[in-house]
Amino acid sequence: MQEIRKLADKVACDLIMYPTDKKYTDEHIREFQGCPTIAATKGGRLYLGWYAGGTREPHMDNFNLVIFSDDGGKSWSSPLFVIPSSRENNIHALDIQLFTAPDGRLFVFWVQNNTHPAGTGEKNTSGTYLAPYVEVDGTIFDDFRHSMWVSVCDDPDADKPVFSEPRCVSTGFLRCKPLVTSSGRWLCFNYDQMSDRYGYTISDDNGETFVRHTGPKKVPTSFDESMAYEKKDGSIRMLARTNTGELGETTSRDGGLTWEDAKESGIESPDTRFYISRTPSGRLLLINNDSRQGRKNMTLYLSEDDGATWKYKRCVDTRNNISYPDADFHDGKIYLSYDRERTGAKEILFAAVTEEDIIDPTRPIDVRVISKP
Repeated sequence: MQEIRKLADKVACDLIMYPTDKKYTDEHIREFQGCPTIAATKGGRLYLGWYAGGTREPHMDNFNLVIFSDDGGKSWSSPLFVIPSSRENNIHALDIQLFTAPDGRLFVFWVQNNTHPAGTGEKNTSGTYLAPYVEVDGTIFDDFRHSMWVSVCDDPDADKPVFSEPRCVSTGFLRCKPLVTSSGRWLCFNYDQMSDRYGYTISDDNGETFVRHTGPKKVPTSFDESMAYEKKDGSIRMLARTNTGELGETTSRDGGLTWEDAKESGIESPDTRFYISRTPSGRLLLINNDSRQGRKNMTLYLSEDDGATWKYKRCVDTRNNISYPDADFHDGKIYLSYDRERTGAKEILFAAVTEEDIIDPTRPIDVRVISKP
């Protein structure tokens, strides 16, 4: 049997600055794109990244890409860099996640997993591959534990930003922004898709090192995609994607070291990613598909009581097949990104809103398409 090298946690996929190859720069030839992420720098530059390439996800032609805007999202650059999958090393690159640290550095996280050509790899006695696995265009995807990588830019407002050598910081799948608590602790919810318990990492040194932890048993889900916020009493409430029709939740009262049993939260959500964070004003912002079934009704909610109730909510898009919101804040604005029809319309969408826009439904909100083949 041919030896299968498992390098996803050892070898970084290339980070290619200022790509010129049309397969990365020409959006009109893309057959798949989605899962966007957005970050605002201290100087107001917006970075927007997503996952594209190939005919679907997963695919060995998938790549991550990042663009930026210096005018609040009115115009956007061509790709600043891409992180393509590596056929040479049988490594799939996927699901970029952008995060501006409190000190202003831009963290570019992404996920890698091992693959192998069809016809190679371990099989059971009946001659079929060990479950679970997916076969796509001659490649077997059967590594569902994943590796979390990061490259850091110390000055993301620079004319020519410089990104560090990529490093693998943990196992697991990071798909949402980390939480930075009032103590300075970082909680990254990079989960183990094959475990029945929530997984996460803690950094107490501003993202230099990450220590792996395991939380309570999951509310039934295939993808955790958890986010958390710190309540005014110092406890941490984590919400998580589930397949039950509403978000799951659990609470830690010791800075994320131990957690209560997870349960349903009462917040309807149709088995997809959401976003939750404290806003600069102190309110709580939730962005979520307001539906128990179907990825529709992209809605922004505001809470003034730590998430006990949601006094204000505003739906910005009622269409079907819209998903994966991410957001960041700068100078009174909430910058929102999400996708629509990853293999259909293939739209990456963007809006700049204020909390007043959510509170007052008569105020116009302009959702714009940033990328569409």
